Amino acid sequence: MLGKILMAIRDSGFEISAMQMFNMDRANVEEFYEVYKGVVSEYNEMVTEIYSGPCVALEILQTNPAKTFRELCGPADPEIARHLRPGTLRAVFGKSKIQNAVHCTDLPEDGLLEVQYFFKILDN
Repeated sequence: MLGKILMAIRDSGFEISAMQMFNMDRANVEEFYEVYKGVVSEYNEMVTEIYSGPCVALEILQTNPAKTFRELCGPADPEIARHLRPGTLRAVFGKSKIQNAVHCTDLPEDGLLEVQYFFKILDN
């Protein structure tokens, strides 16, 4: 589904300024998802899903990208997304709350931190 997701992002007016595929180990995923530990009941499943195979990190550009990209992604649970926001990435491509097709930052100020994590920390 990667190609279809990338096309949907581009067709929605976003520019992908950086993209790289990673195979993350459990320690890196736990570090990246640390803010969800103890907050999200599916934390362990989320960690397992990300390190179970390759993931693709993107840097997205648009005016106020965290807000508008978050809107494009839709609710974290694809089932809810299909009812409330049927045109969103998670509604169209998500399978479950764990396999919801895309991750995007919850807070606009975290967008830069997440991009730096992948493209400056993991890439070295």
